[in-house]
Amino acid sequence: MPVATDETNGPALTPEPGDMTHAVQAARRGFRRDVQTLVDALDAGELFVPLAASIPNAEYGERVAFGEELSLTPHLLVDADGKLYCALFTRPEIMEPLGESLGWTTDGAPLEYCAVPARVALDMVLSVIDDDKVLGLVVNAAHDSELFLRREELGNIAKNRAIPLVGYVQEIPEQSFEQSKTLVAADDPPPAELVAALDDCVRAIPELAGYALSRTFNPERDVEPHLTLSLRTKSASSDLGSIAKAVVARIEGQLPPPGYIDVLFEEPAN
Repeated sequence: MPVATDETNGPALTPEPGDMTHAVQAARRGFRRDVQTLVDALDAGELFVPLAASIPNAEYGERVAFGEELSLTPHLLVDADGKLYCALFTRPEIMEPLGESLGWTTDGAPLEYCAVPARVALDMVLSVIDDDKVLGLVVNAAHDSELFLRREELGNIAKNRAIPLVGYVQEIPEQSFEQSKTLVAADDPPPAELVAALDDCVRAIPELAGYALSRTFNPERDVEPHLTLSLRTKSASSDLGSIAKAVVARIEGQLPPPGYIDVLFEEPAN
């Protein structure tokens, strides 16, 4: 994630036509239904681009048609490792304090920006993100509505596909609207290497009594089905954190796509 020099939350701002702040903030929760709010706002929305260089032959305040001949030179955000991130904003009031703190200018003069139709802005960003030097998009950086999107997430949203934002939703406990929607997908045999590693854990960890593997899919949280590991301990006083850490370390590199696993604990064995 990019690092900004300060945080600019500020007072509540009055929504304007095309204002996507609410939709962006809703998407931060990460559930599929929340991302759908953002998708639904794209057609009528606009996003602001901070400019490092003025747009050629454009006058301040005038509307410019976006076509192949129009090029923008935006400011980018940079993290401690020198990785870059595209930056878009839903309101000038959110962008301007950050631009001032980071010393952003336009051709060495005070910062200029342009409003771009939201879909056009996302397409522009997609053409820049390469997962190597430019790692993603940050909307409303350093604001309490800040939203980080990786290229795959951004690409789906730009194509009207609402997908869960795993990096956000994994931090939220299970909600009541999810409980009847967690589905068990068709069972595929887990990799033999993974099973062998888990069997090793049962033998090596005295507090661990056993385990069960299943493949699950929660449409609000998951992009695709994934493995869920249920661990059973011998005592209610077992150190669950240490056990989970040891198991995860042992099975690292053994997980099938999508490459992650949910770890749960069952009631201790009798």
